[in-house]
Amino acid sequence: MPLSVWSVKYGERVVRKSDVFHDYGQYGLPDGDLDMDYNFWVIRDGERIILVDTGYDIPKKDWLGEISVTPTPEALEILGIDPADVSMVITSHYHYDHIGYLGLFPNAQVVSARRERDYWFGKEAAGELEGEFSTVEDLAPVHRAEEEGRLLLVDGETEVYPGIHVYPIGGHCPGELLTRVETDNGGLILTVDAAHFYEQIENEWPFFAFTDLDEMKAGLSFINRLAAETGATVVPGHDGRTRERYPAAPGEAGRVATVLA
Repeated sequence: MPLSVWSVKYGERVVRKSDVFHDYGQYGLPDGDLDMDYNFWVIRDGERIILVDTGYDIPKKDWLGEISVTPTPEALEILGIDPADVSMVITSHYHYDHIGYLGLFPNAQVVSARRERDYWFGKEAAGELEGEFSTVEDLAPVHRAEEEGRLLLVDGETEVYPGIHVYPIGGHCPGELLTRVETDNGGLILTVDAAHFYEQIENEWPFFAFTDLDEMKAGLSFINRLAAETGATVVPGHDGRTRERYPAAPGEAGRVATVLA
C-alpha cells in the first residue's frame, strides 16, 4: 500500500509580499496580498501514522496575528487520529508554530536535525530566547523526548521510515528539514519553512526570516535540484493556493485536510 499524505490546516492570515519576501523591492514587481495557511502534515502507512510538525495553540498567544481555523487536537479528532497512536513526528524546525503541540504525542519518536537541537538548546541554556520564535515551553517536549530516548537526531540525508527521507538544509533555521515522501506519482517534497510560498520555489526568492541568508538561497536551489532528480512535486509550507491544487479529503475530514498523495 503506498504512503498517503494529507495537509491539515489549523490557522491562517493574510500577508503582503513585501513583508514576507526578503528585499522584495529589488524585483521591481507590484506588491500584493498572499493567503498564508498554517499547516501540519499527516503521512499514513496502513495503520501507522507519522506527522510532519504539529501546529500550535493560536488563541494561547498572539504571535503574528494568526487566525485559528481548526486547532490541532480538534483536527486530529476529525481525522480519527488518537495522538497516542502517532508513531513519529518529524520536526521541520523548532519555531512555535511547528512544535507547539509536540507534547500531545507521548509515544512518538521525534525526528530533528542535530543542528536545530543544538542551536535552540544552546539559546535556551544561555537565556537568549527572548524575542525568538520559540519558548522554553515549546522546547520542553523536545527535552522530554530526548530524556525518554525518543529523539532521533540527523546530520544529513536520512531515510527515517521506508519511503520517507529528510534533508537538513538550514537557512530559515540552522536545522531546517525538508521531508521527501515516495509515492506512486513521483513523490512529494514538503518544504515547510524552507519555502513558504510558490514564488520562492519558482524564483528562488528568500523569505524574510532566516538565520543564514546564503544557506536559505542554497536551500531553495537544492529543493529544485532534488525535485528534478527525483521527479517529486514540491509543496510549499504555507501557501494558501496549495488547497486549490489538491482535492479535499473525503467526508468530514475535508473540512480540515487536503489530500496530496
